[in-house]
Amino acid sequence: MSQKKVKKPAVDQISQQELQHLITVSTGFIDAYIVECYKREAMLLPQNIVLSALDSATQVPNVEWHELKLPVYAVNDPETKLGVALVIEGDDVSQRFALMCNKMPKTIRLRISEVVDEDRPVTDDAVFQYVRMGDQTFHIPNLASIQSSLGLS
Repeated sequence: MSQKKVKKPAVDQISQQELQHLITVSTGFIDAYIVECYKREAMLLPQNIVLSALDSATQVPNVEWHELKLPVYAVNDPETKLGVALVIEGDDVSQRFALMCNKMPKTIRLRISEVVDEDRPVTDDAVFQYVRMGDQTFHIPNLASIQSSLGLS
């Protein structure tokens, strides 16, 4: 006689991060950072996944934050010596990393309707998707791919 698996209610399956995302999206606005990236389109990054911003030397393999050594994913100009490390949340503490930027990103509150998908192929694993806002193109990062490239699971 086989046992049937009891399915968890949908609410139990939603992580806190997803729940926060859903709450933010339901307002019709997204609070985001525009992160300037070296030799590529600027990144559009939801503010709710940034845990902290730290002044930092840019030429470092990791950044210390709350007694953790977070691996660095650099999008800064390699000639820049001092920058800002954004601590990026992961599904688990072991998936957090520091996004190295030239400077503190610009903050923006935008209407979801202002962001339009850009119909172009994605050839960079670190890019999830391209979007357009007005006459400017941005990229949405593929956080899972970035975490994987840093050796995070």
